[in-house]
Amino acid sequence: MFGLLKIRIVILAAVFLGLVPFVASEIMRTRADMARQLDAMNQSMMQALLRSQRGFVETRIEIERLSETIALYDSLRHMSAADCNDSMSRTLEIQEKVERISLISPGGTIYCSTDPKAIGVYVGDRAYFTGAIASKGVVWSDFIISRITGRLLLQSAKAVRTGDRVDFVLAIALNTGYLRQASLDQFNLPLTYGMLLDAHGKVLDGGPMPGVKDPLSETTAKRLAEIGTGLVLPDTYGAGGNVFAVTTLPGTTDRIGFGVATDQVRSVATRAMIERLALVGLVALSIAAAVLGLLEWLVLRGLRQVVHVAERVSAGDWTSRITQTSVLPDLALVGRSVNMMLDSLQASVNTDPLTGLANRRALDTFLLASLNRLKRHGVGFTVVMIDIDAFKPFNDHYGHGMGDDVLQLVGATIQRFARRTDEIAARYGGEEFTLILTETDPEKLRLHLEALRQAVAAIAIPHLHSPHAVCTVSIGYAAAKDDDTPLAAISRADGCMYLAKRKGRNRVEGLPDDHRDLELLAGFMTDVA
Repeated sequence: MFGLLKIRIVILAAVFLGLVPFVASEIMRTRADMARQLDAMNQSMMQALLRSQRGFVETRIEIERLSETIALYDSLRHMSAADCNDSMSRTLEIQEKVERISLISPGGTIYCSTDPKAIGVYVGDRAYFTGAIASKGVVWSDFIISRITGRLLLQSAKAVRTGDRVDFVLAIALNTGYLRQASLDQFNLPLTYGMLLDAHGKVLDGGPMPGVKDPLSETTAKRLAEIGTGLVLPDTYGAGGNVFAVTTLPGTTDRIGFGVATDQVRSVATRAMIERLALVGLVALSIAAAVLGLLEWLVLRGLRQVVHVAERVSAGDWTSRITQTSVLPDLALVGRSVNMMLDSLQASVNTDPLTGLANRRALDTFLLASLNRLKRHGVGFTVVMIDIDAFKPFNDHYGHGMGDDVLQLVGATIQRFARRTDEIAARYGGEEFTLILTETDPEKLRLHLEALRQAVAAIAIPHLHSPHAVCTVSIGYAAAKDDDTPLAAISRADGCMYLAKRKGRNRVEGLPDDHRDLELLAGFMTDVA
């Protein structure tokens, strides 16, 4: 059976080995697809960064124009603080990109603002203020923390002068929330990170997007600060499965950075590969199943039956035969040949070569089956033991050749008295024979066995050492019991046969009614020849 299993394994291995080139090509194809998609992602991020830069530049220009426009309002020089606040507030209402507009005195104190909390706040030490005092244009700060709101902001400032005298400094704070959202809107990919960083890579605002747990690693932040504008690719500089894009905001040393996860791209490509491989694998399995099915029908079932028959014969069962005929002529011939060989072997194994009767092996098997049938179904039978009288003196006087002739003649006579298919005539050993008969009626059985005894005597084989002058037999019989073992059934019939010898030989004796006679048998069974 292991050999048949190896045949199946070889076939399956051959089928799947044929898939190796396809699997290899699919893996290479998936890698190429993944590389193309990642490259497209990188290009998309760079384009989004450029759009963000342009948007930031346009916003700065717009704020600078607003500053120039407000600076032309000559009335601001003479307005009261309340009127100034009111005027700036109306201007702010139409500027979604602006968070706050303030007027700062030359001494650095805010005296007019759209945010009432800003009034009186000192900003004279801020770089954007001192820069505006020294410049005639618009000065921008890097991202700073507001002293008024505590939030991050980007501040522009312009000094408004009369001649060389500074009347006030116009400060417009850019709405960083708008800036961040405008940048996010440039991306058509799901972001994992969106943040503002300073020149050293410190995150000033933003960070991981909702649903992302991992913070930006120090290695990645340092690299984003180093490159200024560009990409940090996945699995480099601590980026993990993300690709990071960063650019320096024009006019500042700060940076804006974004991250996009590549896991989805990789998983989609991998899933597509797996689906293709699964489909091909299913087709391969179908082909393998068809090949194995055809092989099973044409070859393996015949071989398996041959193996099964061989195993049964090895276990001592000589009745097993090949019953399925293969459609392949060669295997069909093998099956017929094996059956013929087994028939011949069974005959030789179960047949006594001298007499042609069943041998001791066949008798034991038949007797055990008969006892099982008696125990299960109550089908009774009788065991008969037959011994040629004074056979040893016959052999000594006439020779073993004549003795073999006598065994053959007596065996042929006994065979005629086992007439039914469920009866057997066997050579027990030496000059002893056994009959298993289905008859259990004592009178009919005795008549049947008397006829056997007379038939042997009628052969009239001369025997000088017999009181009857011819070869005779002593016969003993006993009905089997449902609790018998094979040895017990044989022993009772054997005892009756020795009882026949004790009473003068050439007799038929059944089991005595008085079981004490059996005790007498034990004393002389070994003394009678």
